[in-house]
Parts: sequence; C-alpha cells; structure tokens
Amino acid sequence: MANVRIIYDDAAGRATITANNTANGSLEASSLNTNTKSLAHRSNSTSVTYTLTWASDEIINGIILPATNLSSASTIAVVAKNSIGTSIYTHNSGTPVNACINTTLDSYPSIKNVNSFPYGGLSKTAIWFTSTPTTVRSLEITLNRGTNPSASPAYPSYIDCSRIICGKYWEPNIGVSKDGLEVTISDTTQTSRSDAGDLYSDRGNIYDQLNFNLAILDKADREELIKIMKYVGSYRNIAVSIFP
Repeated sequence: MANVRIIYDDAAGRATITANNTANGSLEASSLNTNTKSLAHRSNSTSVTYTLTWASDEIINGIILPATNLSSASTIAVVAKNSIGTSIYTHNSGTPVNACINTTLDSYPSIKNVNSFPYGGLSKTAIWFTSTPTTVRSLEITLNRGTNPSASPAYPSYIDCSRIICGKYWEPNIGVSKDGLEVTISDTTQTSRSDAGDLYSDRGNIYDQLNFNLAILDKADREELIKIMKYVGSYRNIAVSIFP
C-alpha cells in the first residue's frame, strides 16, 4: 500500500496566478510561484480565492500549500476546469474540507503571518484527486479562515500564503518503510561565545526535515524513482507527502 506521494514537476510555476482580493502593499499574488518563504500573498479578508490559468493543458491531481497562516478551523475547496472561463469543471472537491487538521500554528507563541514562516511558524495543507489525474487549464483554490480558535497571540484578519504547488503526483506500489521515518527540526542559527563568556547569535531559518526509508520499493518503482531524481537533480524542489 502506497503511503507517499511526490510532486516533482510543479505546474504552478508555469501558471498565471491571480487572487480575488489583495491587501495593500507588496504582498501580491506573484509571490505564489516563488521559492521564498518570506514572500507571500496577503488577502484583505479572512477568505481568498486563487485562480491559476495555463496556456496549454496540464495534468493535475495534487495541490500543496506548504506555508500559510491557516488555523485548525480553516477550510479549502478546489475546482478544476478544462477551459478558461467555463462553468463546467473536471474536478470539484465539493464541500470545503479542513485545510490543516494537524496544524501546530494554533499554539505558535508569536505573530501568525508571513514573518513567522522562515522560523517554522506556518501551517501546511494538501488536497488530492485520488481518481484519474485531471487535465486542466484553470484551477480555483478557495481558502476560508473560519472561526478562529483560541490562540495567543490571536490570528490576524487576513490570510498569508507563500507558495502554491500543484501537478501530477507519483506514488509507488509499496510505500516507505516505517523504520527511520521521522521529522526533525533544523535550525541554521550560528552562535559563538567571546572570551568573556558573552553569547552571540546570528539568527538563521528554522525548518522541518523529513527523513524516510525507501528500501522496500520494488524494482519498477525504484527505477522510476531514479528517473525522477535524475530529472529533479539538485536544483529543483520536490514536494513529498507521507501518509497523505
């Protein structure tokens, strides 16, 4: 049974992305296909719809938002269409679903917006089309804050989202081994101490590091994974979801 999904060819990077509302300032929708966490789109309310359009067909069955300030009460809904401007869709997630059921941002003790993203203060969400991959020309992603849970500090009255990833996911016939599966926290802060004993810190970024074991892949999946890694190389990003 597969328990891992990988998006290695991000279609969002080829899309034109717009938002139905934007707060004043430089936090614009153009930030949504960059790889910089400190750049984000900011809505001017507690709901926002992002529309991605393509000049040619894209195959999509997975969408990931790796850095948002959504809460455990927030929802996501997705509509995929095979032509721009039509009301006929190829996929509709229907009733909005919980956007980040396992979020830890509710208890994050600092400000809950893009300023916290580089330091691990963020929520992640993913939505999958588990049927046949959908050929699309337009994708609408609607986020809604919902009723804010009790949190200190409180959630702001806007949504920050720094990245949209979407595309066709690959999953092996047999998933990753549970042996060696762990999430660790990496902190790039550099510290030093003077001869007088004073501690100096050069604050760096904090991020999650996912470790997993692919030793149980069968021959066909191992060969496919090798092809993917050769395509990705060391300069492309991939999105990995374990137990989606």
